[in-house]
Amino acid sequence: MMAIVGHLTIDKVVLERGIHCNMGGVACYAALAAKLLKSEVKIISRVGADFPREYLGLLESMKIDLSEVYVDPESKTTSFQLNYLGGGRKLKLLSRAGEITLEEIEGDAIYLGPVAWEITTMDIERLLGRHEMVALDPQGLMRESGEGGDIVLKPVSLKLPNLWILRISKEEAQILSKSDDPNMMLKSLKGTGAKITILTLGAEGALVYDGRKKLKVPSYEVPEVDSTGAGDAFGGAFVAEYLNSKDLELAAAMGSAAASLVVEDIGFRSLISPSAGDEIRRRAWEIYESIIEV
Repeated sequence: MMAIVGHLTIDKVVLERGIHCNMGGVACYAALAAKLLKSEVKIISRVGADFPREYLGLLESMKIDLSEVYVDPESKTTSFQLNYLGGGRKLKLLSRAGEITLEEIEGDAIYLGPVAWEITTMDIERLLGRHEMVALDPQGLMRESGEGGDIVLKPVSLKLPNLWILRISKEEAQILSKSDDPNMMLKSLKGTGAKITILTLGAEGALVYDGRKKLKVPSYEVPEVDSTGAGDAFGGAFVAEYLNSKDLELAAAMGSAAASLVVEDIGFRSLISPSAGDEIRRRAWEIYESIIEV
């Protein structure tokens, strides 16, 4: 069982082709990607009374365990506006659900995917004292809401010696390393203590380092429609495959393939296609052949 922790969100995505509202959050994309690779998946989250029941029904139809998704009748769901007009992405927080407790979490692996500081580094440190296989996407730890809800990234300490996997984006790694060079970013991230570090670079692919070897993982080229959730799907697919095979290259290929599937459609749509699992595997084998050690 893979337990994925973090707010399920409502995302208002502004694209050249229009405005689209979707379910989002690391918990959404990572869970769907992991499920496509035949993992047993549980989401631990907190949403408000405004969270569409159709989204919960969709996740349940994918056989994802929602028994620890708490619907708070007194709160709103965490919601973001993601504006991609003009290049890049501008993120704005519209509303926020409450904190998530990490007191009693069980699973073969635990994937922490906060998006709006719903868990703390202190919570994570305590969890690492009880569980060996904890993966972290730190995006929600590094965000702060400024004037009007605009989200900016801030540096935080990620020195977590017992961390199993760190999945981090290029933008977040730039803040922590103060460098634009992916190799320097990865070198800086070694200080976190993670056994495996995944630095996702968008269309440039990813760098994956496990303390012994560093892999350059290409992206699978597709026309980009909406990049929301691509890194989240990479992380979910990577953890699911690595749990199954312990093959670093294959896990990285599955992650890259899942990310490519996400970007070619709006939101999570491509991850619920009946052929999505087979397509991830087909693309992954192509990517696998092109991975190089650097």
